[in-house]
Amino acid sequence: MAILKWDEKYSVNISLIDEQHKVLLKMINDFYDSIQSKSNNELIGELIRKMNDYVKFHFSTEEKMFQDYNYVEYYNHKKEHDEFIDKVTDLDRRFREGKIIVSFEITNFLKKWVIDHILKSDKKYSLHFTKMGLN
Repeated sequence: MAILKWDEKYSVNISLIDEQHKVLLKMINDFYDSIQSKSNNELIGELIRKMNDYVKFHFSTEEKMFQDYNYVEYYNHKKEHDEFIDKVTDLDRRFREGKIIVSFEITNFLKKWVIDHILKSDKKYSLHFTKMGLN
């Protein structure tokens, strides 16, 4: 069961970024489904690592655009990215060390962070980039 569904209100009007955001939402849904179905730890660990890798890829895409198009909020936005990567990396490490049990609470954190980040921080760059001709 999907806990996140793409809605046009999440769109930043840049197709590449919207597609990457859709992948992130799917990854969170897959993560939720694996917990709900009580999947084994190996599968859950793989999903955490994939999400960690994908957010790094996605954030690097955005950050390159920030630099290429002189986005004035680059450093503030990058700081949010870095903090999220640190949290997901720590989650992965603690899970592999057996110090944390993945739960719906973690899924809700991921869901809330991604949606809040898109609706607040990412929406700020949408107008800047569309004025620069990106879509």
